[in-house]
Amino acid sequence: MFVTLVNISPNPVELIFTSAQRYDFIILKEGKEVWRWSNGKMFAMVLDNLRLEPGEGLTYTETWKTRDAEHGEYEVTGVIMSQPPLRAACTFKVGS
Repeated sequence: MFVTLVNISPNPVELIFTSAQRYDFIILKEGKEVWRWSNGKMFAMVLDNLRLEPGEGLTYTETWKTRDAEHGEYEVTGVIMSQPPLRAACTFKVGS
């Protein structure tokens, strides 16, 4: 899974982060969280910013191993952990 952020404006955009965590992925089944990429991880508490020029983008990618997942429909949300956070979500199916 991946989340991509692209600056489609004609001006530079400044993203502000309050920790070293830049992104997260959350997977829900029937509205209940079944996996979160950041669970069990620690992130330094640092103030940082990232400047995206017009047309510039960034992509974050992670893998969720579905071998133990129940068949059915899931929702994944990719989150850019800027202030405010930016989110995008989609649904997918595991199994037939």
